Amino acid sequence: MRLENLRLLHFRNYSQVSLPLAHDITIFYGDNAQGKTNLLEGIYTAARGFSFRTRHEEELPSFGAEEWAAELQYRDRYGSNRLLVKRYPVRGRTKKENLLNGNPVSPREQYGLVNLVLFTPDDLQLVKGDPALRRKFLNMEIAQTSPVYYDLLTKYNRVLQQRNRFLKQCRDREQLEEAQLLVWDGALARLAAGILDLRLQALAGIVHAAQQVYDGITGTQGALTLSYVQKRSEGEQGITENPGPAAWETFYRQQLQLRHRLDYVRGYTSLGPHRDDLEIFHEGRPLRAYGSQGQQRTAALALKLSELEFIRSVREEYPVLLLDDVLSELDQHRREKLLGFINGTVQTFLTVNDRHLAPVEGDVAAYRVAEGTLEEQP
Repeated sequence: MRLENLRLLHFRNYSQVSLPLAHDITIFYGDNAQGKTNLLEGIYTAARGFSFRTRHEEELPSFGAEEWAAELQYRDRYGSNRLLVKRYPVRGRTKKENLLNGNPVSPREQYGLVNLVLFTPDDLQLVKGDPALRRKFLNMEIAQTSPVYYDLLTKYNRVLQQRNRFLKQCRDREQLEEAQLLVWDGALARLAAGILDLRLQALAGIVHAAQQVYDGITGTQGALTLSYVQKRSEGEQGITENPGPAAWETFYRQQLQLRHRLDYVRGYTSLGPHRDDLEIFHEGRPLRAYGSQGQQRTAALALKLSELEFIRSVREEYPVLLLDDVLSELDQHRREKLLGFINGTVQTFLTVNDRHLAPVEGDVAAYRVAEGTLEEQP
């Protein structure tokens, strides 16, 4: 997987730009608020169809513009392709189009065409941050390689919203309708079982890749371990076996029914893959509670880099790596390990304030970014 060119039109603070991307490593550097991250956002938006920074696309066009576009040319083992995402006004309304080689594609079809791994300073909170960060990490990683998982997750979220809406209606009427709730239980259980099964299948590969990176940085052997933690009526429990979708569907049906009264009182679904977590350990001790900041950051780094190896193991080629101001958050030892891991292996686009934070050699392009203009540096 190689990105070849990026074109932006009225995107953030870029009125119009066409940028070649074919180098192994491309560095965007300069002061804050000059447009460095906007370039990574443009790549991501063209590839995925949405921004990683905002859900409100009216924030994307340049000041005074009503339309914007982001186009990405890339090459995979099947040839060269173009992805174009654009939004523009039509008869007083806003229309958005996602196009692959000029043909419309759905979000589901677009997701995973260009495999990306995005690493931001927020990801350094993976270990000690909210469980939602770790669930997002799993979902983003698996969905890129599995259209089935993407489809299950989309349907699960839709049914979850419907079940929650029904619970609130019951609470407003002060009457729990058990029979109808059992119907929602069944629909949710089938989807939850498929999601959990695929998560557990993927986790083995993720753990193996993360352990290799972690051991390489720390000089340990097998110190990093992960446990999938599931919410149950009797409390949280780590999963050690995967009995398969049929068994998980039965489990979820039973557990959801046991929590009818609790969910009715709360007005939302309190059990399912949307509530699960990953527990991360160093030599058997939970890093979230007992790890030093250095250990936590090393584990977060290992988890993010495991995405690269996991996707390569499934797709037989490395994804593209986007590093947004991460190097300034790492000490010199971890910066060197990260750059050593990617240099010459993974096509990488990174932003830094100080060019000297990225002392990489080889096929490298560096651009100084100032007020939305790019100047290539030797």
